Amino acid sequence: MAATGSFNAGTNVLSLDGDGLPRPVLAGTFPNANNPNTISEQNFEHSFLTRGGSFGVSKTFDANTFTQTGFVITIPISVDDNALLGNDIQVGDNLLFVFSDGRKQKFVYTGTEFTSTNGFFWRATDQQLQLVTNTNQTTSGTYQYYDQNNGRTAIPLGIIGITTNGVAIYNPSAGAAGNPPLGFNWNAHFQGSPNFGDDNCGGRPETSGQYHYRDKDFLDCWKSNAVMSRYNDYYGLSQFNGDNIRHSDGHSKIVGYSFDGWPIYGPFGYSDPWDQDSDVVSQESSYETFGEPVEGRPSYGTSLDNPPAGALIQDWRYVEGAGTLDRHNGRFCVTPEYPDGTYAYFVTVNPLNIDEPAYPYIIGEVSRETLDIPENGGVAPPESITTPPPPPVPPLLEFTLQPQGVTSSNGQSATFNVTARITPEDGGITYQWYKSTDGGFAFSLINGATSNSYTFNVFGYMTGYVYRCEIAGPTGAAPASNSPLLSNPATLTVTGGVGGGVGSGELVRFDVNTLSFDGTLTRIDVDNDQVGFAENTVTLDDEVNTFDLT
Repeated sequence: MAATGSFNAGTNVLSLDGDGLPRPVLAGTFPNANNPNTISEQNFEHSFLTRGGSFGVSKTFDANTFTQTGFVITIPISVDDNALLGNDIQVGDNLLFVFSDGRKQKFVYTGTEFTSTNGFFWRATDQQLQLVTNTNQTTSGTYQYYDQNNGRTAIPLGIIGITTNGVAIYNPSAGAAGNPPLGFNWNAHFQGSPNFGDDNCGGRPETSGQYHYRDKDFLDCWKSNAVMSRYNDYYGLSQFNGDNIRHSDGHSKIVGYSFDGWPIYGPFGYSDPWDQDSDVVSQESSYETFGEPVEGRPSYGTSLDNPPAGALIQDWRYVEGAGTLDRHNGRFCVTPEYPDGTYAYFVTVNPLNIDEPAYPYIIGEVSRETLDIPENGGVAPPESITTPPPPPVPPLLEFTLQPQGVTSSNGQSATFNVTARITPEDGGITYQWYKSTDGGFAFSLINGATSNSYTFNVFGYMTGYVYRCEIAGPTGAAPASNSPLLSNPATLTVTGGVGGGVGSGELVRFDVNTLSFDGTLTRIDVDNDQVGFAENTVTLDDEVNTFDLT
């Protein structure tokens, strides 16, 4: 299993269940020369609120009206509204305004600093805000706004989201791994950082065994051989120039979810965030490296002692407007899934080389909303499977003494014996003896011979007879798995003369017809072709009649 999810449209809760492994995509070999960890299966179960198709929490200032004269939109504010500005809303924050005439536009707050730049707004007085737009008109109406910094949660180490094949998403920081300069952290996926042993999908396990992705390289593996299109129809039913991770118009598909509920798209979106008919372009990160090393950092260089700019997390800074995305690495926009608009994260690539990841890769340094991270970071061994107790061992019959060959004199008695038992617990055993007069080819039941020993008188003609015992059990319970069980054969040897006669029941002859028997002769009636033995009567014909009764 890779991952399964169920979405409750009534509550907007997405429930995930998976093992944390990258299937159907293959992972590399671990441990390896640069990564001592082994990928382990995780018992990943987590439910969280999704926000796709929305802009967040709708808000207004105390008066939700606006007027526009020329390029300036004026919004009245109250004393309470002034308290929000500088606290809940800080300089540099991005706010989406949705006006009653249908317009949607993002504005950046400059505080009390005057601005006349399109897409910025400022607190002109303690009674009004002024928003600068590129639309010259005179109008009025109502509005709603959506704050882009609701959560203000610094991205933690470990899992911050999940891809649609169930693999964890981590932030770029390697934490304390790799012996970074004091007070700094390696950018785990930067070319000038230490080799952390990633596989060719950009994934690797942590010490917990949790496999994870940090940048766009996993998408290359998803596209290879169209593996994800076979895993999920969402990726298989449409494609762009053979790329099944993009829609037919070129816009990226959803590749995962941040745990603050917003969808994560691949690198491509519309050039105009509100126009699905605009060109599709790779979305650009607004993070840049500092021109000079920050205080306390080794100088820029080409070694691990003096790593290049960008090799450390602290080398990067957010620059408003440097790219198409905000400090969260997302934006307000329309997408194929949400034609009425949504907030969404985008995986970022170098616009000059889309095969190269670009910092912060997936989610920025702070999340759009507070992250709902699964317990223990989603690290949990699979639930132990309770092994049912082994079924009871079926009883087994065995001979502890097999019958042995017996030598006896003509006219004397012979006894064959067996001993037997049932394991693991003993039980009642039944016995039945059999005799063969043809050297062991065919056996016949001996009436009344039903104990563990069989004693009888012998005569000379019986030499070479073969005897064996059949045991069964346990009595009154489920039979042993090998019940009934036959003993080894044992042979009778008779010494001395033949002896015996009709009175003793040895041999009866009728012309050329011969009758051999061991029983007691009680009646011979040749005229009526009848021979009687005890209470049994055998009828003869005119042919040879040889038979054996015991």
